[in-house]
Amino acid sequence: MRHQRAGIAVLCATGLSLGLLSFSSAQATPTVTVKDVQNAFQKVEAKSEHVNALTVQIKTTKSQIADLNADIARDKKKYQTQKDALSASIVSQQLDSPLGPTVSLLGSRSPQAFLDGLGAVQALNSSQSDALDKFSETSKELNNRRVQLKERIADLNKDQKAAKATQAEMRKKYQVAKSQLAQLSRPQQASFDSGETKVDFTVSASGRAKKAVDFAMAQLGDPYQWGGNGPNAWDCSGLTQHAMAAAGISIPRVVGPQYAASQHIPMSQLQPGDLVFYASMAHVGIYIGNGKVIHAPRPGKTVEVTGLSGFSLAGRFG
Repeated sequence: MRHQRAGIAVLCATGLSLGLLSFSSAQATPTVTVKDVQNAFQKVEAKSEHVNALTVQIKTTKSQIADLNADIARDKKKYQTQKDALSASIVSQQLDSPLGPTVSLLGSRSPQAFLDGLGAVQALNSSQSDALDKFSETSKELNNRRVQLKERIADLNKDQKAAKATQAEMRKKYQVAKSQLAQLSRPQQASFDSGETKVDFTVSASGRAKKAVDFAMAQLGDPYQWGGNGPNAWDCSGLTQHAMAAAGISIPRVVGPQYAASQHIPMSQLQPGDLVFYASMAHVGIYIGNGKVIHAPRPGKTVEVTGLSGFSLAGRFG
């Protein structure tokens, strides 16, 4: 009986241990890989570029609102001038002939005076008709622009709310990415954070390409900043936009439109001054040769030189 009880106790203890081991395994934190961290930071960059796109749209809408306000002010002045002229004409006509100019002509005893007067009345009515038509057209233009202004203001409010919400999402994703980065081993973190602020080779470029590369190299060491558009802090697309501008080339502000506006080339044909992109359109850099890229990586880092890892698409301007 004792042996039976002992066996039962051993089985219970073994079962409990196995249960605890199974529970512990289920609760264990999944291993975070470098790829996971890369994907997490790409999601942050994608949100950052979405904010940039909304910022561009907000700027455009504000410009449209300013133009509409100027148009409305001009139309209101024109409307009032035409209204005053019509009012004065009507008042003058009533003072000259309260019953109307045609009625006063009927009392004329001279046929020639009657015909001359009738022609004058017709000319007056025609002139008033033209003035009324112009006044009506001005009134419609004014109302249309007021409707457009209302629509643009609604668009502006919508985009501003979307930008604020997207910024909040971006910051949450950034905290997740930072947390995952902290879970990597020190060698993995060092590898993930690899980047130099010096170029240890001679860049072979000329013309516009050289101007773009020279500008990018001059920014090495400048801090990354969300929405950074210079002159002392940058995000990835802000840096490439200004590098191209230094070469006399105007390109869009956001990564996706930058790639769309470029001449697409194979990565095997890369030359210094070309732009290189992530397939996700979350990141962009400027190629400088020797398999190296200058880019603005992420918050907490500076403009640096890195390898082509992660970049799989290329575009050329000029």
